[in-house]
Amino acid sequence: MKIKIIYIAIIVAISNLSYADDHIEITGMTALQCQFEEGKDMDDVMKVLDEWNEYADENFREDFSAWVLTPVFVSSNDFDLDFVFLGFADSLRSVGVVEDDFRNGGQKIGEKWEKVTNCAGQSLNFNVTVREPKNPWVDGGTNYTSIQSCSLKEGKTNDDFTANDMRWSKYLDEGGFEGGVWRWWPETGSSIDTDFDYLLAASFSSIGEYGSARDNRLEAMMAGTRPEEIHDCNTPRLYQSTNVRLRLAQ
Repeated sequence: MKIKIIYIAIIVAISNLSYADDHIEITGMTALQCQFEEGKDMDDVMKVLDEWNEYADENFREDFSAWVLTPVFVSSNDFDLDFVFLGFADSLRSVGVVEDDFRNGGQKIGEKWEKVTNCAGQSLNFNVTVREPKNPWVDGGTNYTSIQSCSLKEGKTNDDFTANDMRWSKYLDEGGFEGGVWRWWPETGSSIDTDFDYLLAASFSSIGEYGSARDNRLEAMMAGTRPEEIHDCNTPRLYQSTNVRLRLAQ
C-alpha cells in the first residue's frame, strides 16, 4: 500500500530557538512515516520503542527527544499512514550522531521494528521555533498538533518572517493561546516533488482547545482583526502527539 510522504519530523517539537538580534537558531529533526504490519498495532510499536529508549539511555551521545503522532482529523486519501515518528536534537549533526549510535549496536531492535511497522522513507528537516509553548514538555505526556503545508506569498521572503512573527505572537497572546508554533523546512531525504516551502505546526493541550482556536480564527476573519498572513497554507491536519523520549539540550 502506497504511503504519501509528509515531511514532519513533533510535534510536537523540542527546540529552544529564539529570535535575537534578528538571528534565528535552528535545530534538527528526523521523521519516519509508518503503517502497521498486518496484525500489529500501536501497542506492538510502543513495546519496541520501550526497548529503543533503554538502548538510547545507554548509547546515545547526544540529547534526543521523540514523539509519536497518530491521526485525529486527517484524510486518508491524502495521508495513508498509521503514525509518524518524530525525533529532535540540537542540530542535524546531533541527529546524525544519534543515527550512528543506533546503527552501531541497535540492529536487533531495528529488526523488531521492521516486524511491526512498514515505514516509507526517513527525512532530515530544519526546525525553526516561531513561538515557544507556555507550558513545559512532559516526559510521556500527550498533546495535539496541527500541521499545514505552506508557501510564502508572491513578493514575500524570509526577511518578512521576524516582524510578521512578532505581530502574530502578540495576537495569539491576546487571544489566550498557550501552545507553540514551529516551521519545519524539508532537507535531506525529502521528496523531490515537494510543492510547499515548509510545514507549519502548532501545539494544543486538547482537541477542544484546537476547536476553540478554529472558532476564534473564523470570528477574527469576519471581524477583520487577524494580522496579515505572508504565506498560503492548505487545510490543517490534527494529530495526537505522544512523547516517547524527553532529553532536552541544555
